[in-house]
Amino acid sequence: MEATSIRVATEGTTVVIAVERCLDSPTGEALLSAASAALATGPTRLDIDLRALENFTPEGADALVSCRELSGQLAEGLHYRTGRGPGRDALLAAYSEFDEELAE
Repeated sequence: MEATSIRVATEGTTVVIAVERCLDSPTGEALLSAASAALATGPTRLDIDLRALENFTPEGADALVSCRELSGQLAEGLHYRTGRGPGRDALLAAYSEFDEELAE
């Protein structure tokens, strides 16, 4: 059995969810589940760390937009941690598709 690609840590009142390896549909579902569980603990901020991401699928990237919808009521909001590479590309792809849907 493969280890999970999701790691959750708390830094003060911020919950950090790190996504590792591939952000595909199953990992996206795990990310949403982890975000829901994290939000139930009452943080002021949610960070999604994509710096260890190696690749992604469009379905996995869609989970990033869904996390924004889940965390809309947080005092300090949702933040993404990225660098250059797949994590940044996944974030850009997720919001590119989201922006296209809004324009329709």
